[in-house]
Amino acid sequence: MKVKDYFKEHKWIIPVAIAAGVLIITAIVIAVYSSGHFARGTKVNGIDVSGMSVKQLQKRIGEYSINVKERKIDEKSRDESFFEETIKGSDIGLAVGDAQPLYDILKGQGFIKFFVGDKKDYEISHTLSYDKDLLAKEVSALKGASATDGTEAVSASIAEYTEGKGYEIVSEQQGDILDEQATCEVIEKAVASLKESVDLSKEKAYKKPEFTSESDVLKDAVETLNRYVGTKITYQFGDDTVVLDGTRINKWIKIKKDNTVKIRRNKVEKFVQELHRKYDTVFTNRKFKTAYGDTVTVYGGDYGWWMNYQQEAKELAAQIETGESKERTPVYYQTAASYGAPDYGDTYVEINLTAQHLFFYKDGQLVMESDFVSGNSARGYDTPEGTYSITYKQRNATLVGENYETPVSYWMPFNKNIGMHDATWRSSFGGTIYKTKGSHGCINMP
Repeated sequence: MKVKDYFKEHKWIIPVAIAAGVLIITAIVIAVYSSGHFARGTKVNGIDVSGMSVKQLQKRIGEYSINVKERKIDEKSRDESFFEETIKGSDIGLAVGDAQPLYDILKGQGFIKFFVGDKKDYEISHTLSYDKDLLAKEVSALKGASATDGTEAVSASIAEYTEGKGYEIVSEQQGDILDEQATCEVIEKAVASLKESVDLSKEKAYKKPEFTSESDVLKDAVETLNRYVGTKITYQFGDDTVVLDGTRINKWIKIKKDNTVKIRRNKVEKFVQELHRKYDTVFTNRKFKTAYGDTVTVYGGDYGWWMNYQQEAKELAAQIETGESKERTPVYYQTAASYGAPDYGDTYVEINLTAQHLFFYKDGQLVMESDFVSGNSARGYDTPEGTYSITYKQRNATLVGENYETPVSYWMPFNKNIGMHDATWRSSFGGTIYKTKGSHGCINMP
């Protein structure tokens, strides 16, 4: 059979042959193309290189630039706006490093992966190279890196005390001055993936406030402050009531730069000293109406309210720190019978050195009176004037001096070794006996 006749009889052979040839040629073209181009879905260190050749990747890198979005904050209004600057890859020496690993990826992908895709991110070293010093220089040249034109971030802070509210946290305010190290790290990461833009605000590349409203130290400080000013302490001095609360305590508090809190002890001491000066009566002079009806001034003596203001200040500060609200009695060295005048109350002994006569009042009623003999004036043993309290009472005591040792049945000292006692050795009392034949300072009584 002739060839011509054969093809007439088998007409389908020619189209099939042509199709087969096209397929073979296509396969060859695809094979050749795939050997030099990355399969779709391929990433290298996060860079999408789908359908690219190594040379195309190198060209893209050579033309690369990144838009850097920055913020600008108005210093007065704190309004926020944005602007962009560009960093070129060529300005930081961006280039493909060792290209061999890229060719190795192409070789490993082959025809099939190119056809079906290769959704894989290959991690290789030295894909991109750039000069870190040049990058740092470009970052320093960004407008946002200039502190002279920028607006500083403002830390969260503690608002001043407000009556009824106490203390509250004032939120921080962001600035627009870049943290150059953080910015370099953000841009390095973006460049490594050949990203076309980066928003520095979202990447937290700006200098941060030292304290935020979520800072534990601020929360702890406000909790402590409100515990202090929430304390209410009441002092009762007779009819006078002194209330200590947040309106005064807030002025005693120091908030340090690191937002830690302390009570100013000198302020507490000053307050307690004010109480001491106003309500203590020790060592004061007193107006006194005698049993004879005269009003005299009694000078000296150690009787009266005597506050231990240093210890009281210490304990008061400690109570404020715990936040314990309650009525408080000051710490005293000694107390008197009552607050106000007279502080000795209505049970007392009036010793009239001029009249050499004493009166004993109990609950305001005269119980007993008696002549006595006081200290010998001629020998300088005068009984000291003043207001005193009875130190103690003793039966059957022995009084000992420089040249005497005398037993007595009743002994009531009021000023060290001077006191009231019986004097059985005397037959008379009162008058002017004391001037030449008086005691060593004691009040001798029948």
